[in-house]
Amino acid sequence: MSKDKKELFREVEARLYSYKDLDIKIKNKELQIEKKKNDYRGCGSISYDERTGVTYNISRSVEKEVVKREKDIAKLAKEKIDLEIEKQSIENALTALNSDENTLFEYFYNSRNKNTMTYIAIKMHRDRSYCYTIRQNLVYKVMGMLYPDYEELPLLNEKTTL
Repeated sequence: MSKDKKELFREVEARLYSYKDLDIKIKNKELQIEKKKNDYRGCGSISYDERTGVTYNISRSVEKEVVKREKDIAKLAKEKIDLEIEKQSIENALTALNSDENTLFEYFYNSRNKNTMTYIAIKMHRDRSYCYTIRQNLVYKVMGMLYPDYEELPLLNEKTTL
């Protein structure tokens, strides 16, 4: 992979932070699809423009509208599937976490509040530096699951286990 470890670490953290909003985004895509399915203009007014010559290009506004609507629905459906796959990928990666990592994930990444590491350390009855170590292990574990082809990850080796 062309990404360095720090950049990949930030990318995985961004994906973990966005996890809590994935259900909302998926529901919005479903609503957009329903709106597109029920939204059509139909026949519009006929315009009489000046014609300069004979043309064999027959354009039908209703046909164009139906084709455009189907393309839009297909695009929205693909975006919805991509969001669902992202959610399932993260959920699958989260199954590898131990109880401390899982608790930290809930407080740090999956919370609607912006919790500080000090607050999380107090809640978990741990030292703040230990919580940073848990965070690093959590991100590396998830990174290893989301990017299995990346060779430079310390996934589940002796150095990263607590």
